[in-house]
Amino acid sequence: MVGVPLDGQAGGGCDAAPPVRRACSRRTRRDVLRWLGGAAGAAAGLELLPGCSASAVRPAPANPVTTVHVQLNVQIPSSAIVQRIVQQMLDEGFNAAHRGVRAIWEPWGNMPAVIAAIVAGNGPLVIAGSLVQFATVLPFLAALDVPLRQDGDPPSLWSSNQLDSFRRSSGLYAVPGYTACEPFIYRQDILDDLGQPYPAPDWTYLDAQRLWQACSGESNGAHRYGVTLPFGPGNLDPGAFFIFPGFGGAYADSGRLQCLLDEPSSVQAGEYFFPMVWSGVAASGDGTPSQGMVDGSVVFSQGAGHAVLWAVQNLGQRVRWDFIPYPRWPVRPATVANGNFYGLNALAGQTELAWELFRFAAIEPGFVRQLMRLTLQEPALLSLWDEWMAVVTAQAPLLRGKALHFWRDAAVQGEGYGPVFFERQPVQAEAIVTDFWTKIWQRALGVREGFTMAAERVNALESAAATEGAPPSGRELVAQQQRALRRLNTMFGAATD
Repeated sequence: MVGVPLDGQAGGGCDAAPPVRRACSRRTRRDVLRWLGGAAGAAAGLELLPGCSASAVRPAPANPVTTVHVQLNVQIPSSAIVQRIVQQMLDEGFNAAHRGVRAIWEPWGNMPAVIAAIVAGNGPLVIAGSLVQFATVLPFLAALDVPLRQDGDPPSLWSSNQLDSFRRSSGLYAVPGYTACEPFIYRQDILDDLGQPYPAPDWTYLDAQRLWQACSGESNGAHRYGVTLPFGPGNLDPGAFFIFPGFGGAYADSGRLQCLLDEPSSVQAGEYFFPMVWSGVAASGDGTPSQGMVDGSVVFSQGAGHAVLWAVQNLGQRVRWDFIPYPRWPVRPATVANGNFYGLNALAGQTELAWELFRFAAIEPGFVRQLMRLTLQEPALLSLWDEWMAVVTAQAPLLRGKALHFWRDAAVQGEGYGPVFFERQPVQAEAIVTDFWTKIWQRALGVREGFTMAAERVNALESAAATEGAPPSGRELVAQQQRALRRLNTMFGAATD
């Protein structure tokens, strides 16, 4: 990676208003963000990044300063250098326009600690997490429908099917941190050695099955897998969900109240995938191309939000490789929608300031443009995809000639599917399905038997919750949490504000 020069001067903020009010007009804030989008940057080797100090470029805020925390989804390890650079982006792109406020970046993830901080009253105003954490953090997220509508931000800014992962009957509770409708990375040199053709962009699921089988077997004393996919024993990741609509099935009904794993089309999807696992053709991945792609023990591996950067750093020009989309399934195109999310902390207060931070992280394009240069990270905003392709090929020239458009196409065409969580008992239902998925993976159950039993258990759970009264969700549960906190504070003699 080359260095990311971040030593330009951002536009100054206007006079401070109380921290919970907008410090500048939308026009002034967008001017700052446009400056961020124009700054030069890079993406291929953090060891060459300049050791800049964020403190040297912080605005001189009026006293007293309100310190708040925000999680930002940055798809590279959070080293000290990364911390300084991303904090500098935040200083120049947000803090400079909000005198009287000091927003501090926290890396995304670590959801148990984030939830503990939220309950304690000092959690980040903006929460970044992964799809598998969404059901857990949902009770602490604010619904976004009203502020999005008031600010004129339509859902069409994001890939349609990906937004479905964050919807409940009571509203939309998060938006994607990036899109990354994952294609595969594949080793062309291994296919050459095996005398196998490169897949065509319109290859089918049967073409894929034959090619993956032809690639698997013993190689240099070790087993070589034809493909890794992002779901395995104890790990649905988001990966399992995309395959059901591809076969005309579904994981859940449109109301998220009934599990449909026992539908014939859903069973057909499972009966396509699991035999490849049992025969050693397919292995489990976590969305990150594995070391097997480097040592040749894996031929096809699904991508993820950081897979482009991973390929530049780990495959580079040492081997021949490229991207290829997911194969065409029998009913409709479908791919994994790898979508870490941004949500608003509903317990934090300072609603207007939190919304300004949310816009900076998730909606305004300036910060995303900087991440594109720093990490090659794919955008969530559909309007930035062509710009992303131009940026990453400039940042990492070896990507020129690679089939980068396969990342864009599935996102723009709405072909990415992420997890679906059940309405009444999302965490418990996920645990049930994960348990049966693991048993099938380990051949303790057949596909039809395991899917049928999982659907029966989940549907019984959801039915009981409807009869007995399910735990409230969304804002209702947030209000319940606030009442409980006030009671606790009163018991111990603390202030109840």
